[in-house]
Amino acid sequence: MRTSQIIHIKNSALIAPVFLALIAAGMLIPASCTKSGTTQEGPLKPTTLVVRFENKVDSLPLVLDTMLYENASSDFYSITDLQYFISDISLHRNDGFNYTAPDDNGIHYVDARIPSSLYWVLNKSMPYGKFDSVSITFGINAVKNYSNRFPNPPERDMYWPDILGGGYHYMKMNLLWKKQGGNRTMPFDFHIGIGQIYKGNVISTDSISGYVQNYFFVNLPLSSFTIGQGQTMSLVITMNINKWFTGNNDFDFALYPNMMMQNQVALNQACLNGRNVFSIRFTSGGK
Repeated sequence: MRTSQIIHIKNSALIAPVFLALIAAGMLIPASCTKSGTTQEGPLKPTTLVVRFENKVDSLPLVLDTMLYENASSDFYSITDLQYFISDISLHRNDGFNYTAPDDNGIHYVDARIPSSLYWVLNKSMPYGKFDSVSITFGINAVKNYSNRFPNPPERDMYWPDILGGGYHYMKMNLLWKKQGGNRTMPFDFHIGIGQIYKGNVISTDSISGYVQNYFFVNLPLSSFTIGQGQTMSLVITMNINKWFTGNNDFDFALYPNMMMQNQVALNQACLNGRNVFSIRFTSGGK
């Protein structure tokens, strides 16, 4: 037997026990590993935010179809319909981390007559930990707000005419109002959406020269919170309807007979007030 053959046999004798030991160790590895998204104790529990919407007039819950309320211009009013979009709910940390909820493309429809619309459950890849603030967009931003996005009611019925900019209303608040001491009750469509710029002083669709995006961003005050992995928490976002009519200016229904559409001055005044309309509080367990 040649020397090279002797060396080959000797090396094989040394390698075999080592190779078998490695196989044995490898067979043990799958038993100690866990599947993605799990721990040795079981699957990771999802972190969930339940966004709940409240509609109030000052401290009182909104009651529809009742002449209960008075605004800063001493007009009495009742709300017959309240429908609006809130979008891009975002969580922010001081270190620059931002999380925007992807659920439902980040757009949620709220309707005072549809109780189920007052809840929005967010749990897709939800982060957990301490957050310093919460922000929302009132309405829908220019990129997402395009005509025929929603094929079905009730969202479909929020459409904003194409000639006026297209897309959808940010809010429809239909109300009845009357002057203090007066007997005449009048309708008013407090509708907010895309505004128009007109050539000259004539408000006509034939003289539209441009459009104004009236959606706005709100960083909610006192909105820091902490949520642990696997926990469920409610963010209760409250709209104070009376604040639409006061703040930057006192809104007088009589100045804009029946409605605000096609009147960018009125739309702008309403939106400036609207930045102070929303507040937030937190409850545990999704209640």
